[in-house]
Parts: sequence; C-alpha cells; structure tokens
Amino acid sequence: MKVLCGREELMKGIQTVSPVASSKSTLPVLSNFLFETEKDKIKLSSTDLEIAVKCHIKGEISEEGGITIPAKRFADIIKELPQDAEVEIRADDTNQINIKSGKSKFTLMGISKNEYPVIPEFPKENNFTVKKEIFASMLKKTSFAASKDSQRYVLNGVYFIVENGSLKMVATDGRRLAFVSCGDVDVKIKGKAIVPTKAVNDMLRLISVDNKEELVKAGISENQCALEIGDITFISTLIEGVFPNYEQVIPKKTESQIKLDVKNTLIAVKQMALLTNDRLSSDRSSAVKFYFSPSVLRISASTAGLGSGEVELETEYKGEPAEINFNPSFIKEVLQNIDEDKAVFAFSNALNPATLTPEKDANYLCVVMPMRV
Repeated sequence: MKVLCGREELMKGIQTVSPVASSKSTLPVLSNFLFETEKDKIKLSSTDLEIAVKCHIKGEISEEGGITIPAKRFADIIKELPQDAEVEIRADDTNQINIKSGKSKFTLMGISKNEYPVIPEFPKENNFTVKKEIFASMLKKTSFAASKDSQRYVLNGVYFIVENGSLKMVATDGRRLAFVSCGDVDVKIKGKAIVPTKAVNDMLRLISVDNKEELVKAGISENQCALEIGDITFISTLIEGVFPNYEQVIPKKTESQIKLDVKNTLIAVKQMALLTNDRLSSDRSSAVKFYFSPSVLRISASTAGLGSGEVELETEYKGEPAEINFNPSFIKEVLQNIDEDKAVFAFSNALNPATLTPEKDANYLCVVMPMRV
C-alpha cells in the first residue's frame, strides 16, 4: 500500500476514529485502527468490539492495500507535522509502516488487517432520517439523567422509541427522568433500543466533528444501533433488557405550579450548591431547600460545620405555600438543558415527584424526586 494525503485531512480522520481504539484491551490489535484504500478514497476504521467508527478521507492512492496502525503513536506523529504538510504512508508485507513528510521519516510496526475484527455495515433497512441539530439536542436533553450504577445496567443508557412517525428518547436513574419527543422525523419504521451512554457520547462527538451535513441517518437492528453522518458511520451494540415503564413515573396530575426564570434560578441553585456536601447524597447536607410562596421562591442551603445561604426570587406561583428539598445537581442539569427563558415547576407535595418543563415546549419534560431529609 502507498498513499499520499494532506496532514489536515489525515488529522481529521484520526480524530474521528482513534478515540474508539482501546489502549487497555487484552487484544493488541484493538489499540490500532484500520487504514485501507477503498476505491478512490482512504478508509479509516476503529472498534473496541462494542463501538465502531468508520470514515473516509481524500488522498492519492498509488498502491492499494491496508494495515492496522497504532492509534496513539500515529496520531502523536502526525500532530507534530506542519499544518500544510503532505504525508506519504507506505506499508509492506512485513507490516512495517513508513511515514514520510518533507525531510521527516518515521517507521512503525503495524498488525495485519486480516487480524482486525469485521466491522458491521450500516443497516440498509430499518433506518430513518432526522435533522442533525434536533437529534443532538435530544441526546443532550436526556443522557444526563441516565444511571451510572453498573448494577442497574438497563438504565445505563438512553431509551429510543421509534413509532407512529415520531422519535422519543428517555433516560432515568431512578431518582430523576428526562423525556423528549420529536415528530419532525422521516420515520417509516418501528423499533425500540437502549443505547449505552458511552455510545451516546460518541454520537455527540461525531456530530460535532461534521459541520457540513444537515441530516443524520439512524438505524436500529435487533442488537445494534447505527448513525450515518456524511462520510462517517458509527455502530454500537445495544443494552439488553427491558426498560422500565417510564410513563408510570410521570405525574398525571399536580396541584401546584410555579413559573421560573431559568437563568436566575440556575444561578441561585449553583450558589446554594456551594454550601452542600456532595459526598453525602442521601444526607440533608446535600439538599437544597425550595420554599414556594405566592410572590417569592426562596432557595436555601445549610450544612453544619460549613455554612448556610439563601436566595430570593420573584415568581408567579399557584398553590399553597410549600417547602421541598431537592438534590441541586438534578435541578441544575435540567435547567441547563432548557432552551427557553421560562420554565414551569409543578408538584403535589414534598414527597411526590415534581416536573420541570419549558414554558412553551410540550415535547420536553423532566421528573425529579424530592429528597427526604
């Protein structure tokens, strides 16, 4: 194999696939990425056996072929070359890789491409198209609520529901839940899938890499999900199991509601969170107290040996005066994902779940459990 390509084009390809390469794997070939020619382009691929990424870059191909290249070492070498450099890459039957750019020469040892795992293709059926910005927004608005507890593995991801011409996403860790839906999707299929949080983060990374495409194509099969963005293809295994009935968690009726200024409330919650103890998540010292009254929302925190604080905000409130404790991180993460100036906080009492929604967007809803202290 012998190819010539620009340093910037090469860096773009490396940055797309190399984060997936696993330096801790017991299989040495998985710390490499696959570099091969395909028709008139160069294809780069990487996998850790759970997630796989493929992309194409431009280059001049003198001799066809392929080799797996140590991902980190190769990236470090290319990074140190001048931005406008041309890079020649050659590989022979001994799996030796020769890299030449200007007067700089490097040699690396690769592994035969025949030892690299086969990466699945994007599903030709059971896929749908959605605007890239909408898809990315839906992922961000739900993934923060996914569980990090490995013992509750079915909650360690975002639940995709594709049906009736709409796409829905849900995530929960048992103490909070985020739900978002979108009808502006080219959906002719039906399917459900629990996509691991790691895969969701990679999807968001790859969406940010591409600045040309307006649409993404997503596919769901029995045990895999896939995403196609221009020349980039992403494939991930799914979490096996049954996602809990999230609709049961969403309160059907609330007795009180308050209209919040998102920016000011977020600032107040962040301030009071400074006076809580993050390490004791079930203790009163980790809670922020919300006192609701007709004209004022008072947010306060008090921790023995640390200090106390209080912020008052003018609000529009319908209901009896109430006092409820919340984990400040849960409220903060919801407010950070609301794109409007106003949000509606609705609840029944200090023990039942509360809901937080944008004032105008009925497609986004978050549920937060109060803290019992």
